[in-house]
Order: sequence, then structure tokens, then C-alpha cells
Amino acid sequence: MLVLTTFDDDDTLAAALRAGAAGFVVKSAPGEDILRAITTVADGDAWIDPSVAGRVLAAYRDRVPHDPVDLSILTQRELEVLRAVDRGRNNREVAAELFVSEATVKTHLGRTLTKLHLRDRSAAIVFAHDHGLVGGTGHRR
Repeated sequence: MLVLTTFDDDDTLAAALRAGAAGFVVKSAPGEDILRAITTVADGDAWIDPSVAGRVLAAYRDRVPHDPVDLSILTQRELEVLRAVDRGRNNREVAAELFVSEATVKTHLGRTLTKLHLRDRSAAIVFAHDHGLVGGTGHRR
């Protein structure tokens, strides 16, 4: 489910996420963001409007302690996939960007989630932000 709303307050956002929304986008977002949100959620991935993403991450960080993780457990390709996901790419876009199949992207993302003990794509995005991963550079912030 994708929630498209004029309200971006915390109560509306929290209610949408509790109700099982896989995406949340405000109507004032640029048209290309709304289209990307629709496509991303239709592909089975998650989308959080950039205007509220910071608040979602802050709320998550306040609730979940994060332990140091040795990123060397990930392969270079798994890091590339994680960085692309962090930049909001869906599996099809990641596959095109990395010149691999969507199945390969799913495999790499699945292994990354397993290695990092993460539940889903949204948790992977939070992880990437919390650990200062910079998309595509091969370096940490």
C-alpha cells in the first residue's frame, strides 16, 4: 500500500506505517518522486518521501540500539547493491546500474540482509545511513 497525502505530520506517518504502508509520499512532492514511489511500491519495495525520511530514521534510531558492524563481511558487490538501495533505487534500477539481472540483485540484497541480521529493505536503508555508507564511492563517510 502506498499512502499519498497532503499531511506530513508524525501522527499521519506513524498511522500509515502501523497500518502496513510500504510507501508514504506527500502530494507536494515532485511528480517524478510520486511516479518513482508508485513504481517502487508496485515492484514490492518500500518508499519513504525524502521530506519525512529524516524523521523516520531519527525515530528508528531512538528506539533501536545499533552495535558496531564489521562491513568487511560484505562483498564489494553487496556493498554496491546496498548503496544503490540507499539511494532509493528499486531492484530493476539497481540491476541496470550494475549491469546484472534483477535476480542477481535480489540474491545480493538477500545475502546482505542475512549477514547484517536485517529484516527488510527499509532496515537496510536505515543501516546504510547509520553506518555512513556513501553511494557508489567504495568509501565510508
